[in-house]
Amino acid sequence: MKGKFKIFINEEKNLLRIVITKNGQVEYLFLDTPSIHPEVGSIYLGKIENTVSGLGASFVSLGEGKTGFLPFEDEEIYMEEEFILERDLSLSGYYKKGEEVIVQITRPGDEKKKMKLTKKILLPGRFLILMPGISKRGISKKITDLKERKRLFEIAKEIVPENFGFIIRTAAQYKEKDYILKEAKHLLGVWKKIIRYSKVKKAPSPLWEEIPLYLRIIRDYVNEEFDEVRVDNEFIYKEIKKYVDMFVPELNGKVKLYKEGVPLFLRMGIENQLEKFLTRKVYLHSGGYLLIEEGETLTAIDVNTGTSEKENIKETIFNTNMEAAREIPRQIRVRNISGLIIVDFIDMKEKKEKEMVFERFKENLREDKVKIKLLNFSELGLVEMSRKRTNFSLKEILFRECEECKGTGKIKSVPLIFTDLKKEIWFRTIHNPDVKKYRIEATTELYNYIMENNLLPTLCRKKKIEVIENTFLEEPFRIIEL
Repeated sequence: MKGKFKIFINEEKNLLRIVITKNGQVEYLFLDTPSIHPEVGSIYLGKIENTVSGLGASFVSLGEGKTGFLPFEDEEIYMEEEFILERDLSLSGYYKKGEEVIVQITRPGDEKKKMKLTKKILLPGRFLILMPGISKRGISKKITDLKERKRLFEIAKEIVPENFGFIIRTAAQYKEKDYILKEAKHLLGVWKKIIRYSKVKKAPSPLWEEIPLYLRIIRDYVNEEFDEVRVDNEFIYKEIKKYVDMFVPELNGKVKLYKEGVPLFLRMGIENQLEKFLTRKVYLHSGGYLLIEEGETLTAIDVNTGTSEKENIKETIFNTNMEAAREIPRQIRVRNISGLIIVDFIDMKEKKEKEMVFERFKENLREDKVKIKLLNFSELGLVEMSRKRTNFSLKEILFRECEECKGTGKIKSVPLIFTDLKKEIWFRTIHNPDVKKYRIEATTELYNYIMENNLLPTLCRKKKIEVIENTFLEEPFRIIEL
């Protein structure tokens, strides 16, 4: 029996959280904050800043200090849960500096990487994905009823012009014609506005912004298996109700406004579950555990038996691996881990056991809507996979780099901090020769280290220096020029 899905939406002042649960267990988590606002799907009238032939791309200004890169060869792949469309690999040619281009964001950017752009636009709806200027027309592979496939194709062809491609999504199956036509008209209207804006606006300028996150989740995830949407913000509640009335008939009467005093996520037991997605160590019901080490480009996941106890060690290993094969895809989804991922399952000797674990792992990865490439067990017993970056990870949104350890997870020792202090004093002495005296405010730990080891005279013999203890310092030391 399939489990029922529910959506819970919590809006705080600077954080929007959306959770999808199945039988009470968190299966998906989506976040949006003012500081890290996902823009994938948004469309801009960009201006070419410069072209780098060695990279095979042009850099495009989008305005407001934002820049993306536009590859000459458009080889992006659009993927949803049931349909893969490979965009034509076509040489777009070299763009001239100052040239205006209509582009769509396909991958978010950060401090180290620019946003990735494409000139081939996709306008997603719940029932259709509209593709201006693309000749391909297709239908979800999950719709297997031949009569229904023909009906849907005829409906789409009735309204979508010949110079537009389209994909009919799974959600369109057995839906009334009016709903599908209404959405198709809406998407065509959006494209007309984009073209109109592109003719009157000055580049660089935004032309169209993807619908809010809470509506995207309704659009892309909801099906007949969803039986409730509960939201604690009245404005979002009204927006969802309006969208549901237009495009999501199966949710009519199932959208509810939460008004109780106890916070929604606390009331539904979600807060405790979310904590498990913020730690390196994830415990399994069997007593085993996962160690998840997220890097910038590679994530390593290690499976361990922990306190699992069975009379047969072979059985313990197999059961722990099978449980991990269910939990790891969930952790990857909720944390939104992307890039190269290596999973180190506990070593198994039997070929049949490896096959069963791999099949369980692959089966649970199918729930993910993001494009995944998966390789079977290597000779070293590792499973390798890659997951396309479509948005910011949980770690990127909720955590910031430690200013002390710079992301290593370790803080400098006191002797090393003293060396930094010494270097800073000498640097200032060279560049500010007129300063006669320095006062150093130090944390208790650093102050005791300097005094107990009589290190004050070694700091700098050319200047007068005094050291005082400051228990309120956030940094190890502060230098004041006198």
